[in-house]
Amino acid sequence: MSLWDDLKKKAVDANPELAAKAAQALTKARDMAVEAGQKAAPVLKDASDKAAAYAQEKTPILKAQALKAIEDAKLRRAELKERARHDKAARDEMIRTMYDISLAPEDPNFIDEPFNHDERQLHFFVVTGQVLDTQKRNQTHLSASHSHHAGGGLLIDGYGSIGGSSSSMHVSSHNVQEHEFWVQLRDGKEACFQFTNSDVRIRTGQTVSLLFARATDSQNGKMVALYNHSSQENFTLAGPATINRMFNLYTVEPGLFNRTEVTTTRNRLLQELERRLGQLARYCALHGNCEVRVIEGQG
Repeated sequence: MSLWDDLKKKAVDANPELAAKAAQALTKARDMAVEAGQKAAPVLKDASDKAAAYAQEKTPILKAQALKAIEDAKLRRAELKERARHDKAARDEMIRTMYDISLAPEDPNFIDEPFNHDERQLHFFVVTGQVLDTQKRNQTHLSASHSHHAGGGLLIDGYGSIGGSSSSMHVSSHNVQEHEFWVQLRDGKEACFQFTNSDVRIRTGQTVSLLFARATDSQNGKMVALYNHSSQENFTLAGPATINRMFNLYTVEPGLFNRTEVTTTRNRLLQELERRLGQLARYCALHGNCEVRVIEGQG
């Protein structure tokens, strides 16, 4: 017998009447708690239903407000750009605020916010589904190089020597691990995706969100990241430098007189792309696994 059981026994032996009253009070309190819970259940359910209905009603309103905020920001940038043609201060302000955003990753409409760099824009969209099958395979890629060296020599009055020419061929190979997987999308359709990042870890049955980037004048996107909801891991498939090359956002090469400006502009672009990818990873983590439509970016 534990010390607590021993103390309870002694208390009951010392005053049985008081112990009985305490037990009755405890039983009554339990009954009252059960009754209160039963009475509160319909009230709580009604409140929950009203909250869900209110949220459903508010969704289109919030969507319209978010899109208006994005459109207002677009108009401000256009106005600032026009002023910048003749005003250095406006030009400096346009550069300073070029990467500003109107929404936060916590907003379900954050995916609609484009990434701006001068006159170029990137739009993002997310495709979420369940992995049906995944395979990795190694592919061997061959490359060859050829070099030719012409002979040289010296002739004086018909006498001298001439060396022969030579050529060589060099063949090299490297292995690339290709990752192919099938995903069942939210609308029931199945789609196959491929990439060459060997660090990505997914398996059958897991839920993933695939992040795509596209140019303004195209509806076709290129996969740049993958978020695994089951393991809560984010994988970058195309980093900032790769995205910059993919979409030719800023490909100016530094020269003798503009080296500092070009380098500074490129570094800032890459930093802002890195920041946006991080924000989009958070967005996927928060919203990608919800029971909602497949999310697409706005044109």
